[in-house]
Amino acid sequence: MTGSISRSDGWAIEVEGLGKAYRMYKRPLDRFVEWGSAGRLQRHGQFWSLRDVNFKLRPGSSMGLCGANGAGKSTLLKVLSGITAPTEGRLKMRGRVASLLELGAGFHLDFTGRANIFMNGVMMGFSRREMAAKVDEIIEFAELGNYIDEPVRTYSSGMGLRLGFSIAVAVDPDILIIDEVFAVGDMYFQKKCIDKIYSFKQRNKTILFCSHSLYDVRQLCDEALWMRDGRAAAQGDSVYVTNEYTAFQRDHIGEQKEVLGDEIPNASDHLGASVKLPRIRDARVYRLGTEEETYEITSGDSVEIRVWWENPDPAATPIHLGVGFLRQDMTTCGGMGTHLDGLELEGTSGCTVLEMPNVKLLAGQFLVPILLLDEGGVHKYQEFLLPENLVVRSVTRDVGLFRLDHAWRLNDDRPVPAPVEREAEEAR
Repeated sequence: MTGSISRSDGWAIEVEGLGKAYRMYKRPLDRFVEWGSAGRLQRHGQFWSLRDVNFKLRPGSSMGLCGANGAGKSTLLKVLSGITAPTEGRLKMRGRVASLLELGAGFHLDFTGRANIFMNGVMMGFSRREMAAKVDEIIEFAELGNYIDEPVRTYSSGMGLRLGFSIAVAVDPDILIIDEVFAVGDMYFQKKCIDKIYSFKQRNKTILFCSHSLYDVRQLCDEALWMRDGRAAAQGDSVYVTNEYTAFQRDHIGEQKEVLGDEIPNASDHLGASVKLPRIRDARVYRLGTEEETYEITSGDSVEIRVWWENPDPAATPIHLGVGFLRQDMTTCGGMGTHLDGLELEGTSGCTVLEMPNVKLLAGQFLVPILLLDEGGVHKYQEFLLPENLVVRSVTRDVGLFRLDHAWRLNDDRPVPAPVEREAEEAR
């Protein structure tokens, strides 16, 4: 059952015991027999895509959905968007909902982009006059140029994403639901979308965001929900949930290797031959020169990051490691790479240690992704997240990202430069 939440409830989204089942028929004829008997002859089984999902989300909160393919993430978003009805349970949504779930969904391919803007607006409950007031804003954000008056069937997938996202955010919803669609967009538009989502958060909008990128979930969302086999495996703080999911993935890969041995193919080439790709086995932060694992340090402390890796065929796939430090607002604070320092990772496995004496980062919480790169440092084989974010505390009152080495000298008796000399210097 769906409905509106009274403002006294204090929840933007409320989900209780939500479940979604699909009918499964062994043969097409069984569907016809069941329909012809008006349901008296049951010829179907049931597949539960969702079962017993519960959560509440306050206005202005953001929740990320993570999990493997087929875990029920997209089904949950479709139920919340009103695209499909739940089989059991109840949900309540407060305010206007806009969703971007599938590229091209809701578009008429033979209509122009401009016509589809009006059509989608009407489907979301807006009048033609209201959409006419928003159409320039949508076209400007989408940056499709003259293509806005061409049929949508001539659009690339990235152009469809631009138009769909632009419509979804321009209607200024109270709740924004986004499935993983940014993968097809270029980096410039991805950044533009993320900035728009952040502006929604600052305006106290509610966001549901589904992604396979745990980095995006951590950075964009306050809370997270890990879906597994249609049920909630973990939910709560986004850092906690993504760490739990990462740990499960590592254990699951380990279990597969124990059962199947070391011949698990990572990929297949165009001939179907097994190709084993390099991977990061684990990565941890330790106090420099000790066995003390730590994720809370003080500015000026010395640490080392140990990365355990495997490379089954180093002759065919030379690799490099990269380590980055990103603030919670996605600002890149720094990064190092073995390829940048002219180092080579030799052998089929090893532990590479990045020593960092006197860490100068100022107070904050930092995401530390470990990247496994190709020989040129361009292609990313794997992105590995540390078990926890790195928390840096500061005992000084410095501002910024780093504590810069500096010294003050008082009472220097050097004369003030003459104005003419300064102007000449500026001219040069």
